[in-house]
Amino acid sequence: MRILWGCLAVVVIAPLVGLFLLFKMPMWRDDARLDDFHERVLAHPLPPETRSRSDSVAAFDKNSSGNGDYCEYRIHLKLRTNLSQRELQAYYDRAAIGGVGDHKAEVSVDMGEDVGNSGSVIVEFKDIRPSEWDIRCA
Repeated sequence: MRILWGCLAVVVIAPLVGLFLLFKMPMWRDDARLDDFHERVLAHPLPPETRSRSDSVAAFDKNSSGNGDYCEYRIHLKLRTNLSQRELQAYYDRAAIGGVGDHKAEVSVDMGEDVGNSGSVIVEFKDIRPSEWDIRCA
């Protein structure tokens, strides 16, 4: 009877474990890529006359700006600064912070409409990669 249960376990459980790993391993890989990207962004020093306003936000999702199954990695930094939008953009363009792939991340600076003289700004770092079997990007 034990042999029968053992065979049944192998026939039923092994494929379920394999299916689970087939879906989860790409997710684990992409989560690690996002964590590495986030660490690279945070490791870069802030521009002069700038301080962090709050914690950064790391996000992973399907590419929102195009066709195909690409994964999008985004890091948002909320900052308070005395620099202009142009100066911040130039600073981060020179920084050439590596994205998820073999190239630098895209950087955008948004001063927003409600900023006024408060100096609040959001700097977004973004990169995309093919989904490579991550079902969250399909």
